Amino acid sequence: MVPRLFRPYEVGVFSFERSVYMEYISWFLFSFILIYIVYYLFFIRKTRRGIKIPAEAQYLISLYKLDVNLFSYHKFMKIVGLVTSLDIAIIATIVAKVDGIVWQILFGFVAVVPVIILSFLLLGKYYQRKQTQDNSKELAKEQKYLDKKDKKKKLVKKKGKKKNVECTKKRK
Repeated sequence: MVPRLFRPYEVGVFSFERSVYMEYISWFLFSFILIYIVYYLFFIRKTRRGIKIPAEAQYLISLYKLDVNLFSYHKFMKIVGLVTSLDIAIIATIVAKVDGIVWQILFGFVAVVPVIILSFLLLGKYYQRKQTQDNSKELAKEQKYLDKKDKKKKLVKKKGKKKNVECTKKRK
C-alpha cells in the first residue's frame, strides 16, 4: 500500500476539492492585489521627489539615512507599495484563520508591528546596499521618464490655451 502522503488523488493534503489552503491563497492574492491597487492610486501615482512622500517612505529614508538622489524614486515608491501591500495581505490572511472577531482584532494588532518592522528592516538594508552601487543607468531612465511626462503636460496646456484663444476670438 502507498503511504498517504504519496496518494494525492485522495482527499487530504493535496486535495483541491475541499482544500482550505486554496481558500487562504485566493484570499491572500485578492487582498494583496486590491491593497496594491488602492495604494498605487492614492500614493504612488501622485508622488514626486520631495513632494507628498508617504509615511512609510519617510520612515525608511530617515531611519536608514537613505539618499533619495542615488536611486530611482519612482521605483522606490513602487517597491515600498509592494512591501506594504504584502504586509497587510499576510496579516489579513493569518487573521482570517483565527476564530472570533475580538481575537482577530487583537491578533491583528499584535502581529502587524513585527511584520512591518521586519519587512522594512529588510527593505532598508537592501537600499543601503544599493546606495553603494552605481545606479547611473537607473537614474537616467527615471529622468527620461520624467522629461517625457513633463513634455506631455506642456503639450496639453498649450493645446488648451490655443483653444481658449480661438474661442475668445470667435466671441468678439
